[in-house]
Amino acid sequence: MGAAQRVTASPGLIGSFSPSTGLDLAGLANPGDGLVCHLDGRLDNAGELGGDLATAYRRWGPALLERMRGDFALVVWDLSRREGLLARDQLGVRPLFFAEVAGRLLFASELRDLLELLPSTPGPDPAGMAHWIALSTRPGTGTLYAGVERLGSGEMLRFGAGGVRRTRYWQPRFREPLELPPGEWGERVREGLRVAVRRRLDPERGTGVLLSGGLDSASIAAVGADALSACSGTFPEHPQADEAELIDELRGALGLGGMVAEVRPGGLVASVFEHTAAWRAPLLGWGDFWTLPLLRAAAERGVGTVLGGDGGDEVFAPRAYALADALREGRPGRVLGLARRLPGSGPHVGRRREAAMIARLALAGAMPPRPAGWWLPWSDDDAPAYLTRSTRRQLRRSDDLDAWKRLDGPRWWAFAAHGLSAGIEATGVFEHQRRRAAMAGLEAHHPMLDLDLVELSLRQPPAQTLDPRFSRPVLREAMAGLLPDSVRLRPQKALFESLIAASMRGPDGAAVREILCGPDAEVGAYVDRKRMEGVLFRPPAAGREDDFRWMWQVWRLLTAEVWLRSLNSGNGIPEPKTGLSTPRLEIRPA
Repeated sequence: MGAAQRVTASPGLIGSFSPSTGLDLAGLANPGDGLVCHLDGRLDNAGELGGDLATAYRRWGPALLERMRGDFALVVWDLSRREGLLARDQLGVRPLFFAEVAGRLLFASELRDLLELLPSTPGPDPAGMAHWIALSTRPGTGTLYAGVERLGSGEMLRFGAGGVRRTRYWQPRFREPLELPPGEWGERVREGLRVAVRRRLDPERGTGVLLSGGLDSASIAAVGADALSACSGTFPEHPQADEAELIDELRGALGLGGMVAEVRPGGLVASVFEHTAAWRAPLLGWGDFWTLPLLRAAAERGVGTVLGGDGGDEVFAPRAYALADALREGRPGRVLGLARRLPGSGPHVGRRREAAMIARLALAGAMPPRPAGWWLPWSDDDAPAYLTRSTRRQLRRSDDLDAWKRLDGPRWWAFAAHGLSAGIEATGVFEHQRRRAAMAGLEAHHPMLDLDLVELSLRQPPAQTLDPRFSRPVLREAMAGLLPDSVRLRPQKALFESLIAASMRGPDGAAVREILCGPDAEVGAYVDRKRMEGVLFRPPAAGREDDFRWMWQVWRLLTAEVWLRSLNSGNGIPEPKTGLSTPRLEIRPA
């Protein structure tokens, strides 16, 4: 199978619809025969659909969407019938934002483009802000802008004389697990990943992979090594984050060239300002201060597309809620047996921790789904202590902790299927990585989140996904003979919190404190500022939080504050008087 056929639109989909005037699409040429199909993204199976999209749509109508494979946002407009639709791919990899204003549907595949269509910039959405600051993922398809929504994965908006109607055209459906002979599951996964990588190779320019010493990115590199170059970061001052030796071993074993960035703390807060100004949205991930310069250097060397290992944890995760299904079947012995096969379990765990795992996965997992917004006194115990009462109230009202249980299938399958079809998209990781790549002049793609590979993974027998030694045993089996065992069988991951915390406390420490602790900090509408300062910035209180949680709490507050300031700044976001540190990295060929 060759590389995917790409059907792209630049600058993406931007337009509006009203029953009186019809569709107004930026850059729309004369529709000719009256049917417009405009796609932003990439289509894997254009040849299988029998020609161009307009021809395929005439044949199948809206049922065409279920047959499409790729990452796409699509608009269809039938001029003769004066009706059309907007749709987003099944896993929500390609974005599509919309708002309804004065009887008009406004839409764009980039949030910043939609904001330009609105009569004024909306204010912050209270529930969106609550979840952002509380380090949680907001259920549903709201955004941080009040009144602006994302079209959900596998959803479409149909519009015409009768108005606008939102429906799902695709959702995961349970199919019985595949019972295969020993070794065949590994072969199927290996081939599925190989096809997924091949579909995402750049047919015109080079393709790179963001390669760490972890299993997921290494697996992508292994199945596509003959067509990929590797972009990696090393962190010599932070041993917990540095995977230089493993990366070198991988490059040697797979014959990978590419580029390496040697990174030291600096430039972290500057990346927040750059991203927020460019995209009118807060920065989700903290690695842009070194990844973006590395990607820009790769683009200068001819790379046009970058692949990442995102999604591997979810696609090949242990199906731990098999414990709930065993309990619902009245098999307590199987519950205990499965619990002792979970990653990290074993005699060293202790009975108390084992009981806690069984209570969470078996007892709570087997309970019927609670309504959205249902709140229990302990359900927000993990939320930061400095949230205001109104912010906590927004968290409780907007949460939907049991949405996954409403899928029709066993609990082990429902949790995995919901996470893959809605959960990853809701985190914003697709938007973040697409924007970062675009700032470097690249496209970003996610081979692990290929729909065919996802559907295959959902048919893994749940017991095969459980191994007390490590997670993702099926993927590790698939990579036997392709990856060095030092990577393939490595149980732990690199820990980056020391690098980010060192930036926040070191070269960017003064800027972080000035931004968040000043008397005019706008996050004060959502947090008790005095309590926040006491928890995060006043020794020895800051040391009471572990570095990982401290890092994420400060990061979310920082990115929220810079974004809130951007809403009221017409001439650029005011930077702190203490100044911003600059990146400290050396980029060289591998």
